[in-house]
Amino acid sequence: MNGIAKLWALLAALSVAVPLWAGPYDQAFSVVQKMAAQSSQNDEAAVNAARQQLENLPKPAHQNVKEARALNQQGLDALKRNDFAAAATAFQQAQQADPADVEVAGNLGYAQLKLGQLKRAEHQLAYAVSLSPGRSSSWFNLGQVYGAQGNIDAATGAFANACRFSQNRPKTVEFLRQALMAPENDTATRTALQRALDLLVPPS
Repeated sequence: MNGIAKLWALLAALSVAVPLWAGPYDQAFSVVQKMAAQSSQNDEAAVNAARQQLENLPKPAHQNVKEARALNQQGLDALKRNDFAAAATAFQQAQQADPADVEVAGNLGYAQLKLGQLKRAEHQLAYAVSLSPGRSSSWFNLGQVYGAQGNIDAATGAFANACRFSQNRPKTVEFLRQALMAPENDTATRTALQRALDLLVPPS
């Protein structure tokens, strides 16, 4: 594993606040937060500029892809059983095997969200976004984290980005509408979902 890959794999797993030292993850985390804030204000030009900034950051190289894929499948199987602890363990091992796998990164963040490990999930999903800034599922799960934290503005921006970057925007809009009714989403999260829809869906 090269130096950049080691740094990303280590920092993506942190549960503390943004690191005080400089580095690619430190910068990426800040940009992701900025993108959520800009998106909540519907500042699409600023969001796209921040996305380009993320695209330009150094990324880890792929490592043990086959091992990571096998561990990822173990994690997915655990998710189907609602065994979120086992899923998180498998996804973390998968990320150690290949820190460049964006699906693994997002899956680990989702498992941490389901475990209530909100700070870990926030950092992990920000890492997933930094690997692939246009990945709608990572933005949606990050919105859930922000909502669970009571940060309605950031959640609104994250949900809006999930829709903004979607390859099938109508389908994602419908997904957000269905999420409004999901019992797993609390009042703050539902408020953010509605605000995101109001931003991006013109009134009929």
